[in-house]
Amino acid sequence: MNHIYKNKYLEIKTLNQNGDDNPIYQASKIVFDNGDINKFNNDSTSDTMYQIASCSKFITSIVVAKLYELGELDYDTDINNYLKKWKCNKDGVTLRHLLTHVSGSKDFNGYMGAEPQFPYEQTLDLNIQILNGESYSKPFNITETIGEKFLYSGAGYQVIQQILEEVTCKRLYQLLEQYIFEPLNMNNSTGKLLYEKKHNYPLANMDYLYRMYPETAAAGIWMSCNDLLTLLIDLLNSYNNNNGTILHQNTIKLITKGEEHGLGMFIDGNTFSHSGSNHAYKMNFNCITEKNRIEIYMINHNPKYDPNYVINKGVKLLE
Repeated sequence: MNHIYKNKYLEIKTLNQNGDDNPIYQASKIVFDNGDINKFNNDSTSDTMYQIASCSKFITSIVVAKLYELGELDYDTDINNYLKKWKCNKDGVTLRHLLTHVSGSKDFNGYMGAEPQFPYEQTLDLNIQILNGESYSKPFNITETIGEKFLYSGAGYQVIQQILEEVTCKRLYQLLEQYIFEPLNMNNSTGKLLYEKKHNYPLANMDYLYRMYPETAAAGIWMSCNDLLTLLIDLLNSYNNNNGTILHQNTIKLITKGEEHGLGMFIDGNTFSHSGSNHAYKMNFNCITEKNRIEIYMINHNPKYDPNYVINKGVKLLE
């Protein structure tokens, strides 16, 4: 298979505050521009993993797109036709509404996460508790007119997770492995909960100050910068040449179509993108289809330091 880009490059730079030996954050940037690589240093690994936070919504949308291709889901079918164990409180909501944040759910959920030792199990029952507001966040509840107003909804993506898991009888982390990670040999990505000292993944150094996010679809996926690059290259190959592995050309063009919001990402002209911010991790990617250009930024910041300091320093580093 011919790829748009034949080379890969990752840079991670660790910075400290006031001579402190403990890293405040690492910042990673990969830029590919028409096959040329803009690089800044070469003292790090491509395997370091970060929580990609709300960019998990984008990854989840790719699973939805794959099941759409396979004829198992439709973007415009009432979601209650798919749901048996949990039901939306109003009829007429579709996957298209949920993916574009126009379902009418006024929750603005930004999940806070729990300590790494918290004994979560990734089950349908746990996700139903999240949707019902029985954990520590607002429930999914339709309060506005469906389809009219953009209201960012993390809970809406947990509804998507419920649909995916009920339809396939698999957990979302298993679907991620089946349809994305394994086909692209993305070995440093997972939708599993990573409990302290009970995994072998190479995480960006946070000295276990990160939190657990059982809300896999909305905020819980871990991924290395290079793995995300691999996925985005494959999607661009499909978009421009119809020779990607994950999705057909007509599917990737369908989900990236729109003036501001695609089916799981944000749209600005010829660019589709997403960003994310969890308790200890921040990230962003931009995929410019017309220029065959991909940018990925990932930062892990120590919560005990002023986040504005981290953000400002990160922005300067990544310019």
